[in-house]
Amino acid sequence: MSKESLNLCFYNLGCDISDKSIIDKCVQFCHVYNIDEEKFLELWVAYTITHSLDINPTINNLIQFEDEELKKNNECVVTQTISNIHTLDIQPKEDIINNVLELYNTGECSTSKQIKRARSPSAELENDTKLRAIEQIFPSSIYTSNLNVPIRSPSNTVKAKILLYFGPNIQNWKTQNDYEVSIVQADNPHIPKDAVYMYEMLFKQGVFLSSRCKSFGERLCYTWNEMGPSNSNMRYVRNIMCISQTAFRTWGRIFIMDDTSTGSKIVMLEGSKTNVGEKNAPIIRLDLSGVKHYSLFPGQIIAVEGFNTTGDTLIVKQLFVKGYAQLFDEPKLSVDIKIYVAVGPFTPSDNLNYQPLWDLMNRVAEEEPNILILIGPFIEYTHPEIKNCTLKETYQDFFDAILMKILQYLQGKSTRIVLVSSNRDAHHDSIFPTPEFIINTNKIGSNSANLYSMPDPCIINVDNLHIGITSVDILRHLGQQEVSNTPGMDRLGRLADHILSQTTFYPLYPPFSGLNLDTTLWTKYACFERQPHILILPSDVKHYCKLLNESLVLNPERLRKYIYAKLYIRSVNNKKWDPNNISCEIAKV
Repeated sequence: MSKESLNLCFYNLGCDISDKSIIDKCVQFCHVYNIDEEKFLELWVAYTITHSLDINPTINNLIQFEDEELKKNNECVVTQTISNIHTLDIQPKEDIINNVLELYNTGECSTSKQIKRARSPSAELENDTKLRAIEQIFPSSIYTSNLNVPIRSPSNTVKAKILLYFGPNIQNWKTQNDYEVSIVQADNPHIPKDAVYMYEMLFKQGVFLSSRCKSFGERLCYTWNEMGPSNSNMRYVRNIMCISQTAFRTWGRIFIMDDTSTGSKIVMLEGSKTNVGEKNAPIIRLDLSGVKHYSLFPGQIIAVEGFNTTGDTLIVKQLFVKGYAQLFDEPKLSVDIKIYVAVGPFTPSDNLNYQPLWDLMNRVAEEEPNILILIGPFIEYTHPEIKNCTLKETYQDFFDAILMKILQYLQGKSTRIVLVSSNRDAHHDSIFPTPEFIINTNKIGSNSANLYSMPDPCIINVDNLHIGITSVDILRHLGQQEVSNTPGMDRLGRLADHILSQTTFYPLYPPFSGLNLDTTLWTKYACFERQPHILILPSDVKHYCKLLNESLVLNPERLRKYIYAKLYIRSVNNKKWDPNNISCEIAKV
C-alpha cells in the first residue's frame, strides 16, 4: 500500500485529489482496517452511491465513512482465545459479497448459508491473490517487465469462484458443438471508421440537443396519453413557461445546479421551444414537493404534468420518463450458445504483462465458447507504465502484439472474438462515440478471420439475438449526478433503467468530466431505435446482472480484478422469446 497507488486508483475513478491530507487519511484507514486500495475504493464507491455523496472525498465525509462503514465491517471480525490457540471468527467470503450487494440494493445475493468458521492465523493470512514468478510476456524489443514487481493472480481458493449467478444453473460450460454463429452489426446507426469529429459549432450543438429533446419529448407525451383514459382532455403545451391555474403537460430536459446558500440541488426544466426574440431556450424551476418518488439527472428528457401560477416555478404533480424503445424481434437461435465477456483494463496498474487476460484466454481455449467479447480499454492511457513511456514501440504496435497473442490461444478453435473500442485507449481516437479499432490484417494474417472489430457504442446481431455494448462507465457517471427520492429501491437497477428509458447509451448531459463527447456524433450514433435483448454496461461499481424491461442488463466489472462474465443463451425452438432463457455467471478467472 502506497500513497501513489491509492492516488492512482482515485484518478482512475475520475477524482483529482490535491489535498495530501485526504490521501494520508485514506492510507491510514487502509492500515488500520487491514484492507488494500482496491477494497477501500470499492467500499468508498458503494458508500458514496448509497448516501448520494460526491465521489471526491473530503475529510468530513471520510470520517463519516469510517464511523458508518469501516468500523461496522471491522466489528464482524472477532478474535477468540480457545485453549491458548488464537483463531479468528470471521464472515465467510459469501457473506462479504452479500453485504456489498446489499449496499447497492441489487436484490441479488448468494444462496449459501451464513456460517461462521474458526481459522488459524496462518490460514487467515492467505489473501485472494498469490505471487507468481516473473516471466517475459512480450518480446524485449516491445516491453521489459520490472523484475521488482511480482505478478499477482487469484489464489487457488478463489479461482473460478462464482460471485453472482442469474438464471438456471449450468453444469458444464464447455461447448459441445461446432456451431458457427453469425455476427454482424445490428440495423442501427454505428459510427463509421472515418468519422470526422470535434468540428461542430456551439450553435449546432444547441440545434441537435433541442431537436432530440423535441422528438423524444413528444414521444413521451404521446406514450403517456395512450396509457391514460380515452376520455382524458389533458392539455399539452410546448411552452414550459406557460402560466396556467389548471394542470397541463409539457416536456423538456433536466438541468441541475447547486444552491450555494443551502448546499442542496435545484432542479430545473429546459424547454425545446425558443421564444420569439430570444436566443436561449426557456428554463424554469421545478417544485417536486408534490411528487412522491422521482429519479432525475442532468440531460434527462422528461414529460411533466403540473401548473404554473407565477411564471417562475412549475409545480409538478406527475412525472413521466418511460420512453422505452420497442424490443428487437425474437432471436432465431437453433442451438444453445455461450458468450464470455471481459472488460479492460486487462492488466494491473503496476505492470503491462496482461496476466489476467492470458489467464482468461487459457480458460477460453479450454472451454471454447462461441463468442468472446473483449471491451476496451486495452491500453489504458492513465496507466503509470503508459504515462512513463516504458514501451519501446508505438502504442499501435503494442496493441497488435496483444491481438496476435490473443489469437495464438485460439488457433484451431471456433471461438469468435468481438473487440469493442474505447475512448480511453492510448492508441485510438479519444472521442465518444468511438470508431472501431483499426486491425492490421497484414501483420496479424489469416488469424484475423474470427476477429470482429466494433465501435463504441454498438449493437451486435448474433442470429437475431441483439446485444448492446458500451465501454463508457455510464452507471458511475449517472450515480454521481442523480438527484432522487426513491428510498429502498435497487439503485443500480434504477441507473441502468435510465439508459433503457432514454433510449441512448449515454443520456447524461453535460457529459462527465474527462469524456470527450461529440454532440453531433452522439445524436447520430449513441441512441438506439430498438431495445437490445442484452445490454452490457461495464462499470467500476460492483458487478451486476438483472432483468429490466425484458432486457438482461449486465456489468461484468473489470478483468484487472480477475472478474469476467459468462452467458448461456438457450435456443428458442419456435417458442416465444423469454429473457429467462439466459443464464449468467460472474466469476473469478
